[in-house]
Amino acid sequence: MTEGERIAGEATGARRSTIHVLVADDDDVMRETTVRLLETTTPDFRVRGVPSGTAVLDAIEDADDPIDCIVSDYEMPELDGLDLLEAVREHDAEVPFIIYTGHGNEDVASEAISAGVTDYVRKSVTGGHQILAARIEAAVARRRAEAERDLQALAMEAVEEGIAVVDADGKFVEVNDAYAELYGYDREELIGTSWEHINPPEENERMYLQILPALREQGSWHGESVGLRDDGSTFPKSKSLTDLEGGGFVCAVRDVTKQKEAEHGLREQNERLREFARLVSHDLRNPLNVAEGYLTLVEESATDEQADSLERIRTAHDRMRRLIDDMLRLAREGRVVNTTEAVSLVDVTEAAALTVGLDGGSYVLDEGLPRVHADEERLSALFENLFANALEHAGPDPTVRVGPLEDEHGVFGFFVEDDGPGIPENRHVKVFESGFTTDRAGTGFGLAIVKRIANAHGWTVSVRDGTDGGARFEFRGVDVVAVDDSSSSAGSRGSNGDMDADADADPDSDAVADGGGGDGDDGDGDDGDEDD
Repeated sequence: MTEGERIAGEATGARRSTIHVLVADDDDVMRETTVRLLETTTPDFRVRGVPSGTAVLDAIEDADDPIDCIVSDYEMPELDGLDLLEAVREHDAEVPFIIYTGHGNEDVASEAISAGVTDYVRKSVTGGHQILAARIEAAVARRRAEAERDLQALAMEAVEEGIAVVDADGKFVEVNDAYAELYGYDREELIGTSWEHINPPEENERMYLQILPALREQGSWHGESVGLRDDGSTFPKSKSLTDLEGGGFVCAVRDVTKQKEAEHGLREQNERLREFARLVSHDLRNPLNVAEGYLTLVEESATDEQADSLERIRTAHDRMRRLIDDMLRLAREGRVVNTTEAVSLVDVTEAAALTVGLDGGSYVLDEGLPRVHADEERLSALFENLFANALEHAGPDPTVRVGPLEDEHGVFGFFVEDDGPGIPENRHVKVFESGFTTDRAGTGFGLAIVKRIANAHGWTVSVRDGTDGGARFEFRGVDVVAVDDSSSSAGSRGSNGDMDADADADPDSDAVADGGGGDGDDGDGDDGDEDD
């Protein structure tokens, strides 16, 4: 749900069933009778009686709950009904005020209405208290509706996205400027018209057959749709609907034209990259295979003096093959994720640690790790790259820690951190670039692959210092399904994935999060940081 939809929905959906009524009458018997009859007639009433106008003003000042309606006799000492109305309006210009008197006549009624009372009821008529109760309910309902409308309009104007409120008859009762501008109208032009007016015919049919039934059943709906502008042009939009009590709904809309164009451009770019990678890898693998074949033949008859040189050739071949493999992986992982499933971060972490082989290292799973919507294969590749680099950069026995990112609203992502030397701040952005590495033996593709996998899911990834100074990678914008129950018993684990009660890893320590897909430390005494 978008922020604008939430605010407008709360403003429109807020309902208070209890009605707090203040009755002013200097006749003790009549006052007590009115209080009792009103509470008996309408169970939602909470009625308090006071003997004078002054007591009304004191009660307004001291009330714990807002007074929803004031009922006053016309003739009272100190302040009569109309004097009291004037005094009350200085405190609250909108609270319903009803004159309830047995001494009135048409002149009194006319004077009261002219003075601005909400209503006028005679005590002496048959069923007078029932009429009074009905008038109170009607007046409070009108006032609450007006207050909700004011709050709704204020909330809607506070957000930049298009927000509209549609009543049970399908008519716009409120729209903000952003909503009207999306469709090429002024606000006043849309209010009072049907929502069908801003959709093409095929979209209206979809609304009636699919979207509205789903909205009534589930209470909300979100998806993509097509909007119709005043000039007849159409545009793609992201639309969220929230059902309202009594019918109608709140609609939040964003124009996603630029997003669609960007996605299309990204798909074309990725396809070109994949095609380039396939061609290059094909052209490189064939001569590499030939070279490795001849190298094998030479090694069979090599002298001891030639062994060192041949080993250097073999190392160069291995690096070339890693470069080819990582280049293909980089192209593949950049594809936008279209199909996801609920994936347990606990299971993915354990599988990645087993695949990479945290020999001599361990990993720690914090409580609260969620299940997330993701492509499981690519998410596993993300963790494998981070774990592999931790092994290369964080020392001989690194500790990798995986935990949830959360705030007062719940879990919104996850982090992976290690207890290694960390990454200098001036390289926090550069480490994600393809080919960047501080290790001559590395390919520099590891963290680039991690970033591509994150972006393909619509997530963001950033790096900062870990808890104990290591590298910490944070993934945000993650579509969380629920907290994984199996993470509640998580703790320090060895590379085989079994619980290791004697593990040295401190549950509060950092957890590995470096990328590099096989990059090693510099053999020439490099600064030892975890750049890929």
